Amino acid sequence: MTRKLMVAAIALAGVTNVMAAGDAPQKEVSEGMFLRAKIAKTCKITGSDVWYGYRRTKFNFNGRKAWVVEPSVTPAKGMPWTWTMQWAEAFVDRTGVPDLLGKGYHHVTIDVFNTRMDESGLKACAAFQDFLVKELGFAPKANLVGMSWGGFFSTRYAATYPQNVRRIYLDAPLLNFDGFGTKVNVQQTAGLIGPWAARLPADGKWTNDPCMPVNMAEPIAKAGIPVLLLYGGQDQTVPPALNAELFITRFKAAGGRIGVDKRGGFGHHPHGVDPNKTGKIVNFVMSEK
Repeated sequence: MTRKLMVAAIALAGVTNVMAAGDAPQKEVSEGMFLRAKIAKTCKITGSDVWYGYRRTKFNFNGRKAWVVEPSVTPAKGMPWTWTMQWAEAFVDRTGVPDLLGKGYHHVTIDVFNTRMDESGLKACAAFQDFLVKELGFAPKANLVGMSWGGFFSTRYAATYPQNVRRIYLDAPLLNFDGFGTKVNVQQTAGLIGPWAARLPADGKWTNDPCMPVNMAEPIAKAGIPVLLLYGGQDQTVPPALNAELFITRFKAAGGRIGVDKRGGFGHHPHGVDPNKTGKIVNFVMSEK
């Protein structure tokens, strides 16, 4: 790429904080600018920074905050990627995401928390993935990272759009509102579970609601989507018996492939594993089996 074209690409992307060409291999810089230029064709770039040592481009997608982080090396064959569906800034170095960026994976998120992944949230995420695949050239299937509420989002998304999901790493996932979503009054409940507060079950038992992720294990298993699930045996925020353990039982019964790491002495936090022990997560995501 000529210097003139490089300058034009930066201008098109609206990026003001991009690494200089002398700071990285020419090919890497060029690929990053082309990606940002592609984003800028239909979305407003809102910023650029360095995220855990990697270039991140922030933008507005259909009125929602979103971002894409680029790998530090030439993108892996097929443009694989990870997607933290909620709490994308939490416990990052414990999730294996930076390690995967170093191996050529891209990483993304979009803010749909106000929907709590109701029908509107599902559609917003599907549209976002369609953009990533068709406009940016990402692999057709995402590797989902689901921590706490992110587990709720990931399982509902995978059950609804199994063709969009390759693998799911769940960590202390919220999969059921029983033991979690009931507060003193309706206002507090709405503040916690958002739009779901408008459809409280008549018998007060969310466990029987087919829309709860704990009841969506079968379609995910039948779709052949592998799952890695970590949880704390002392989790008081998301009781294992009503969430992770119930999901595991149903997932296995449906013939699903699931790896489980129960950490008996852990509570809800911290998510992930020690930063120097992320191999189990990285290997799971990268596995072809």
